[in-house]
Amino acid sequence: MDYLQTVWRRRVVVLVCTLTALGLMIAVDTVRPSKYASTAKVSFGTRTLTVTAMGTNLIRLQSAPVRLAARGLLGVGLPSCSIKQEGTTAIADITCNANDPSLAARAANAYADGYNQVMRSQSVQSALGAAQYIRSTIEVQNGTIATLSVAAASVNKNSILGKLYAKQLTEAYGKLQGLQAQLNAVELASLNPRNAISILQIAAPNRTPLSPKPTSDAILAFIAGLALGVGFAVVRETMDDKLRTRAELEQLGLGRPAIGLIPAIREWEDRKTPLLISAEQPKSPPAEAFRSLRTSLQFMSLDDPIKTLLITSPAAADGKTTVTSNLAYAIAAAGQEVIIVGCDLRKPRIHEFFGVKNEIGFTSVLLGEADLDDAIVEVPGSAYLRILPAGPIPPNPAELLSGRRAQLIMDQLKERCDTVIIDSPPMLPVSDAQVLAAKADAVILVAAAGISTKRDVARAVELLIQVDAALIGVVLNRAPSSDGYSYYRYGYGYGYGYGYGYGYGYGGTSAYGGAPAQVPENLAMPEPTTTTP
Repeated sequence: MDYLQTVWRRRVVVLVCTLTALGLMIAVDTVRPSKYASTAKVSFGTRTLTVTAMGTNLIRLQSAPVRLAARGLLGVGLPSCSIKQEGTTAIADITCNANDPSLAARAANAYADGYNQVMRSQSVQSALGAAQYIRSTIEVQNGTIATLSVAAASVNKNSILGKLYAKQLTEAYGKLQGLQAQLNAVELASLNPRNAISILQIAAPNRTPLSPKPTSDAILAFIAGLALGVGFAVVRETMDDKLRTRAELEQLGLGRPAIGLIPAIREWEDRKTPLLISAEQPKSPPAEAFRSLRTSLQFMSLDDPIKTLLITSPAAADGKTTVTSNLAYAIAAAGQEVIIVGCDLRKPRIHEFFGVKNEIGFTSVLLGEADLDDAIVEVPGSAYLRILPAGPIPPNPAELLSGRRAQLIMDQLKERCDTVIIDSPPMLPVSDAQVLAAKADAVILVAAAGISTKRDVARAVELLIQVDAALIGVVLNRAPSSDGYSYYRYGYGYGYGYGYGYGYGYGGTSAYGGAPAQVPENLAMPEPTTTTP
């Protein structure tokens, strides 16, 4: 898949996604309040802590009691705050975000002070508990000293027992002094607890908003929207089975060249009214495209002349009847005698392009109701172009076309002109085109960009190969400008539209209605130099 071509073809989708994402981001940034961030830097000690100890401290710093204390110190609700350790050090950053830069700074400082407040409170509680325990131990020790003093007084101090009591009393007094020193230290710690963290950097108001950042947000939204649009375009292209380009048509045609590229014009979108644009606007790009197709056919038939040329399409609305009529006119304008044969016996329409009647035609000759020369109609204003209309619609078109009489009529037509161009039904709805293709000297398959599906084109080519048809090339109708045509939008002023041949259901029993479009009588045509009987 050519992704650049895909993006260009789906550029509207990509543009809508990109602009939508950009617009939404701008709208969000417009209504979203500004956010400011401020950071306080704290340290848990001068030495490097173990991973476990530092993790414990960080958990404590983010605990609910600390946040509650910080809220109390701040006096308002605590905004969003985050804690981040600096590498493996004992330093942490307390960052708070708020709609006001001053509030963000005060919140970060309150967070640090709140932690110290909670930890000092816990230290005091721990000291008071330890002091109570030491006092009870001192009381026990005083009792022990009293007991030893009574025992020592009851014996001779120079006796062994007296000396033993004296030693025990000395040790007891020493232990009592130690307990008293511990009590003094604990009582002092409870009166003046130390901070758990040192504030290395007090948070200050930062007037630069953290968000929104219109420029960077717009760039990110543009990139995201573009990526989404391209992804959506690729998905749509993958799921789309429509034929788009000349290269795709040639690939589906198994290497057959695209010998014609017919551009699409706005005025051709009316499928109900036929338009012989080669006559109406001979200097227009579509008319030039048909002349280019004529030239391609002339070069292809230099060594092996093409006497019968069948033009068909995969399905309805591909434009094969329009190509047939305009190509026949272009060939006749070059001085070759051409007879168009309307072999679409189910939905005949070729006669409408030349303003002739369809009461008598090919089926009339097949059924023996009219002579061939009487059924062939001269096209007004052209000495080289004649038409054998389809005639009345028969009940069994496929059987009539496959019979020997149909082949005999084709042979007789070849004797009366230089080229017989056959307008056949589309390939897929009915089998008529297969019958005709097997007998024609050359076959052209017409497909319309944006209308024909790749599946239908591939199937039509397969059917032509099955009957050993001489498929000499393909024609891309409604060809995009990227395939070689740059053209203007012409206002023709004739009231005509583009006839695609099958803009309706196929297989009915009545001819397509509508008033015939007359070919102007004053069209300049070259005079014949030879006459074929």
